[in-house]
Amino acid sequence: MPLVLTFLLLAVAAAWQPAAAVVGAGNGGAGQAGMEFVRGCCAHTLYPRLCRAGLAPYAAAVHSSYARLALASANLTLTTLDALAARIPPPGSGGALGDCAEAVAAAADEAARAAERLRGVEQAVGLEVIWRVGDARTWLSAAMTNEDTCAEGISPRKSAPAPVRAELRARVRRAKQYTSIALALVSMLVSNPRS
Repeated sequence: MPLVLTFLLLAVAAAWQPAAAVVGAGNGGAGQAGMEFVRGCCAHTLYPRLCRAGLAPYAAAVHSSYARLALASANLTLTTLDALAARIPPPGSGGALGDCAEAVAAAADEAARAAERLRGVEQAVGLEVIWRVGDARTWLSAAMTNEDTCAEGISPRKSAPAPVRAELRARVRRAKQYTSIALALVSMLVSNPRS
């Protein structure tokens, strides 16, 4: 089952990859410049290696755009949360796992709202940039709060069998790391909104 889930996650990530990244992949210079940009931005996050690994497929499409990088990161967070949601019993199943499922569903919705706000940043001017960036930060912060809620709910021993708890804790931790990365990259937009 984990192998199937890994394959599905990779397939979803590939489907979400911007078309420009696929087209630009053969362009060594542009791809290399994009990767250097991603590497430089990721160095300012709490998880630089994870950031580079997760956003490397988007490097050619991002090139040197803070706005596109922030959007790619928000979409990566959403993909991670969707994969996490697929591993938890559905909301309404009761108990800690049901509560966790509700929190993860809310976090995914919030990450989607953040991505929606970020889609227009490159074309926005003036106060609209500040509004979009502020909204995205708010939605991502709310997503992180819901991720914390899920993590706290699955901590008690009676919440689920030990192997299930361990797997969910690891997946929640990874989702929180990607959300943290997205927040850091969105925050960079405050000083670099048009690039």
